[in-house]
Amino acid sequence: MIRTSKVKLGRSYRQEAFLLSVLESCRQLYNAALQQRVEAYRKQKRQISWYDQCKDLTELRADDTEFRLLPVEMVRLTALKRVDIAYSGFFRRVKKGEKPGFPRFKGKYRFDTLVFGLAGWKIEGKKLIIKAGPTPIVLNMRNKIHRPGEITGLWIVKRQDRWWADFQIDVGPAPAVKAPRNEVGIDVGLKTFAKMSDGQVIENPHFLRKVLPQIKEAQRDLSSKKKGSNNRKKAKYDLARINAKVANKRRDFIFQTVAALAKEYDGFKVEKLNIVGMLDSTRPAPEGMNKQATRSMRRNIMDASWGMFIVRLKDKAEEAGFPVGLVNPKGTKQNCSDCGTLVRKALNVRIHECPVCGLVMDRDENASRNILQSPSDLGCRSVPKDMGTEVTS
Repeated sequence: MIRTSKVKLGRSYRQEAFLLSVLESCRQLYNAALQQRVEAYRKQKRQISWYDQCKDLTELRADDTEFRLLPVEMVRLTALKRVDIAYSGFFRRVKKGEKPGFPRFKGKYRFDTLVFGLAGWKIEGKKLIIKAGPTPIVLNMRNKIHRPGEITGLWIVKRQDRWWADFQIDVGPAPAVKAPRNEVGIDVGLKTFAKMSDGQVIENPHFLRKVLPQIKEAQRDLSSKKKGSNNRKKAKYDLARINAKVANKRRDFIFQTVAALAKEYDGFKVEKLNIVGMLDSTRPAPEGMNKQATRSMRRNIMDASWGMFIVRLKDKAEEAGFPVGLVNPKGTKQNCSDCGTLVRKALNVRIHECPVCGLVMDRDENASRNILQSPSDLGCRSVPKDMGTEVTS
């Protein structure tokens, strides 16, 4: 299993200026590599591979002192490999009939990561030494690497005005999946963040809703500033700082929630939701909802971060050897969890009332009980019926 340990880095003005210059050089190389592929296909109908561009980089390093002083593996992974991954993703989406999304050229503020393998850096005590340029750059690590295991890679990332070292760590193989003794179905929502099949409720903190007036004010302030001015840069930073705080609170809430669930339960079932489709503004509004209400619902879905929650739940379960099942969401909200009768309900109807068996309960709890009783896909780590073998994703 590969996990990430994030370490905050201290830096001086000279060190930051050097890191920014390396980022800019790699960004320009990325754009040049992308342009080379585009022009080769446009003029010659020829496709250029990553290996071809690595050969070109060797010739460039022979003539360019700036790139010659940088670790070659870092330059390949940061610029050329990212172009190759973007192109591979484009052709994969074309074959599947999805929206292709052709690779874009990177602007100055859209390139913020240096990717290292095992070469070009080392750790000495609490210092991270980057072997780049005429003299190595020494960065102070503000916190420890909290995960044990073998380090397989390093990302130097600029987030807002801070620099971080993201260490990729191999923590060992995943343990065998165990048969659950206390499995739970989880129904995620907007009124409450999640409702368990045993009746437990996790409230929705609504982090974005609480600061939405501040964000709107910051956006108005940004739009009133002249492009390219220092005041616009300050306004842009203020807006980014508010959004970063919301993201940090949301991420902390997800991690703490998943950790608490992993202590209480040893098996999980969640709906296999099409979150991208829910956020598609071109789709018609749900029945009984106007345009403004639909827009607010989509914003609340993004704020709830169901996707982050499910990904983190899968990772945590993988580490503990717990099964996680993805359930088809069709009928989980409408069917009765006791007798299976179809009881149609609009979005604003919060109580499930079955006319056949007389069951009356909260619609989300009824949905979570349906999720627990439903068969799951093998898209996540799951336990087969006979429990004879381990099934992993």
